[in-house]
Amino acid sequence: MGSFFRNVLIELVNIIFMILAALFIFIAVRNYLAQPFQVEGKSMNPTLYQEDHLILWKQFDLERFDIVVFPDPMGSGKTYVKRLIALPGESIEVKDDQLLINGHIIEEPYLDSAKTNNLQNYTEDFTLWEITGDNVIPENKVFVMGDNRPGSGDSRQFGYVDIDAIQGEANFIYFPLNRVGKVGKFQASEQTN
Repeated sequence: MGSFFRNVLIELVNIIFMILAALFIFIAVRNYLAQPFQVEGKSMNPTLYQEDHLILWKQFDLERFDIVVFPDPMGSGKTYVKRLIALPGESIEVKDDQLLINGHIIEEPYLDSAKTNNLQNYTEDFTLWEITGDNVIPENKVFVMGDNRPGSGDSRQFGYVDIDAIQGEANFIYFPLNRVGKVGKFQASEQTN
């Protein structure tokens, strides 16, 4: 009888150990590698839609046009998803619906489908100076905008986002099933005349 209880106790300890190990791995992955995120709102249409479920990578190098997630800089408690447009040390402006970084026109291919359906300028003109009073983006800050430019609250309204506040890079849509796939990655390129 004693051996039966001993075997049950050993089995119970093994089960508890496996549960704790799985919990530890889950917490480690969520805190250091990846975590789920659900899109709320229409500010990233047509790239991301309300109710899209994403995987965020927590280990990443920031690059122009990455889609990033961060808490509302105004402190509302909401979490935003936007496209990283300009990096520290850069100037940014939009003139006649064209993005200019450090005075050079930068193509935004992810806006092509939205711009064709819009008769006016898709992105209203602005300069960094008009929004922030700065000529260039300060260290450890970035400038973000939603892909739905007419309907996005972004750095044009709330200013910079701290790099340290960025929680992850949107990398993969896992739900709804008809949208499963990698989030498109774009490289910045200057427009040639």
